[in-house]
Amino acid sequence: MSSDTSTVVDVVPGGEAIHGALYRYGLGILFAANVFGAGSVYILADTGANFAFALLWVLPLAFLIDIALHDMSARLAVKDEPLADYIVDVLPFGGPSLLVGISLMSALWAVSNYAVAGAALAWLVPGLDNVLVGILLAAGIGIAIVQLKVYDRVEAAIAAIVIAVFGSYGLLLAGLDVPWQSVASGLVPILQTEIGYLTAVIALLGTTVYWPNFFIQSSISPTKEWDDVWRYRRDNAVGIATTLLIGSFVMIVSAVTLSEGQMTLTGPGQPLADALGQGALIVFLVAAFLASISSATGTLFGAGFMVPQALGNRTVFGDQGFRRTVIALIVASAAVAIPLLRFTGFGPVEMAIIMPAINGLIGLPVTVFALIGAVNHFYDVEWYENLGFLAAGLVLLGGSMLTAQSLYETIVGIL
Repeated sequence: MSSDTSTVVDVVPGGEAIHGALYRYGLGILFAANVFGAGSVYILADTGANFAFALLWVLPLAFLIDIALHDMSARLAVKDEPLADYIVDVLPFGGPSLLVGISLMSALWAVSNYAVAGAALAWLVPGLDNVLVGILLAAGIGIAIVQLKVYDRVEAAIAAIVIAVFGSYGLLLAGLDVPWQSVASGLVPILQTEIGYLTAVIALLGTTVYWPNFFIQSSISPTKEWDDVWRYRRDNAVGIATTLLIGSFVMIVSAVTLSEGQMTLTGPGQPLADALGQGALIVFLVAAFLASISSATGTLFGAGFMVPQALGNRTVFGDQGFRRTVIALIVASAAVAIPLLRFTGFGPVEMAIIMPAINGLIGLPVTVFALIGAVNHFYDVEWYENLGFLAAGLVLLGGSMLTAQSLYETIVGIL
């Protein structure tokens, strides 16, 4: 993430090329790691298993919306005008409270990710067999990453592993009898009023159009020191396209190989196990564990900027205020995950599916319209650009309004 290109890398063959690639695409890798956490894996697999190809159309829609929103936050980054600062300045009262409130909401992603990480660790480690202990260990790893101040490179390494493991679903397609005509028909948008269908739509949008990333990007200028919006656009396009392409692999493979019903912890890894042997299931759960740690920590980077900015403090990536906020929310997320698992009907997988939907319902529309206001405040935006931005905002707002009741009924049903 640093713009310092003086790091000694020529001692490792190809090191200079790797360093250059991380400099050019490191932010996109971070955003991809945030998006493609364990929640995304289970949402995509669950959607494929229960709705086959019917919701594939949401992924290209998410790509277009994500590109538009990242373009707005990139423009703010070039101006070095954080979105959180704009919200505080433009609202006559309640701006700081709003920012702190949606920061806490973003921690719901971390709650679900630590629950999945704890469950995966309990499954992987012989003799552990305790999800609650696994959650505490996972949270401790997250805190250690933040305190060591090397999390940008750790994020990049984890993202590479996660992309490699889940990207292998693309190779599985070559050996499956995929009904490509049905896949193509799934790209045609269809809206239904069935509760589970609507909840799946907003969960997919909530987990792929990742609103904390826009707060991170709008605040990243002191770290990246990029003054050209096209650098951000290139970085964003690579990260978003990679994430959604892999997401389509997972959804299609799950639609072909998994049965309709409740998703389990090992469910998305079963196609890998069937094709490559049971050892692949261990690899899948290791990847799910790493993805959970990476996504939980990276998602809270947004709050690491937002909370100090809400309090009127200038913060940069990794400074003391940033780290204290992220660590506090890691502790809070683990503390919330434990009683949710113990005293409610939520399991780790249910949490991984529901928490992104809650964020998509509330945090995402708020962020979108704040972005539209901010980019118009600092730029003379062309009318056709505003039309596209507004269309993206209205799609998300309409989706939130349509799915509010279905999401509520889904949560009540689980509880």
